[in-house]
Amino acid sequence: MYAAAPAPRHLPQRVVVAGGPGDALAVFLHRLASALDVPLVPLADLSGPTEAARLAAFDGWVTTADEAWARPLLLERADVLVRADLAAASFAGRVRRTLRRIRSDAREREPDLGWVDRAPAIHPRLSVVRLPDPDAAENWLRSLG
Repeated sequence: MYAAAPAPRHLPQRVVVAGGPGDALAVFLHRLASALDVPLVPLADLSGPTEAARLAAFDGWVTTADEAWARPLLLERADVLVRADLAAASFAGRVRRTLRRIRSDAREREPDLGWVDRAPAIHPRLSVVRLPDPDAAENWLRSLG
């Protein structure tokens, strides 16, 4: 007699990721797309709302939500919105982040991610995953594979 095979769990197929720019986010995006076996489509590669709407119509993708104009199109079709805080929580990392925030001439500003908290009210069926640190992100990625 054979044991019953476990029911396959549902993996998200359309994922929007919000997070601060940098190498850690880029690596996370690539690993996420690979784990889900869907293409990574950087929002910067899209030329405008028409291309964002085409992307949203596909069955599987991972992208970011850097541009406010693209969010409504993508979040309407997304399975999951991930807020990934991937900056190391070391003391030196916090000092660098604080200095970057107070410097008026900083080239790389941290994005305003307040919209992530408002997204479930606008898109009630959208699941939101909050990854507060690199360890949580790593654990979540492992749970997908």
